[in-house]
Amino acid sequence: ALLGRNGSGKSTLIKILTGIMSPDSGTATVLGLDPWKERIKLAFDIGVVLGAHTQINWNLPAYDTFEFMRKIYKIPKPVFNKNLRYFVNLLELRRVYRKPARTMSLGEQMKCNFVASILHMPKIVFLDEPTIGIDIISKAHIKKAILDMRSRYGTTFFLTTHIIEDVSIADRILILHEGHMAFDGTVKELSRMFGNKRILEIKFKPGAQIDIGIGKVVYKGFDVARLEVSGKQIKSKRFADILANRNIIDYSVSELGLNELITRLYKRLEG
Repeated sequence: ALLGRNGSGKSTLIKILTGIMSPDSGTATVLGLDPWKERIKLAFDIGVVLGAHTQINWNLPAYDTFEFMRKIYKIPKPVFNKNLRYFVNLLELRRVYRKPARTMSLGEQMKCNFVASILHMPKIVFLDEPTIGIDIISKAHIKKAILDMRSRYGTTFFLTTHIIEDVSIADRILILHEGHMAFDGTVKELSRMFGNKRILEIKFKPGAQIDIGIGKVVYKGFDVARLEVSGKQIKSKRFADILANRNIIDYSVSELGLNELITRLYKRLEG
């Protein structure tokens, strides 16, 4: 997953890596190829889905676009039929892909656009905000397809998005800031940058006065308190003593969410 604020360089980087743009300076290789010098050769091994643009012809059934892609990518007919069945079943497009695109919902159009971009079974798929504006069910179908292709065929997906739930499926996160790589690692590594903090939520008897005494209080209400604590504090005797208080009804411990971690990183970079 490639993340960053608007203007950080995400879409520009994808356009460079797919050969749409050439850089002012520097070098890049994709599958051992120079993207802007060997663009046609590279195109047979990559797929590109730009959320704001579609390859589906507005007045034709999606199937016609699929046939067009078959000829462009020189996909043998038996292989094409096999791949199409796989995607139609995976994305639940049986009732959709033979009707004109103009009659489809936005989610159906995006799913068909996704299929048109990957019918040739590329090794790498670049996705630039592929789920922007579409419904929850369509998002779930695209997520399912990404996970299935990754597991079944070893396909690499390079995703840019502002939607945190899309990021949750990524093995690796890259964060751009003003054109520079600010972070490259896993969610756990991002969490360690901020001390492996936890959110402790304590529910107590309404109106009870409790001396919590650890961590940083994020919120305190009439019968609940939320604190930011470290992993060491969770294992401390003080924490055990707090839980022994008979006014406490229940508690839960959770890690900082990805949204919070990314927000903190942005603040640190801008600070």
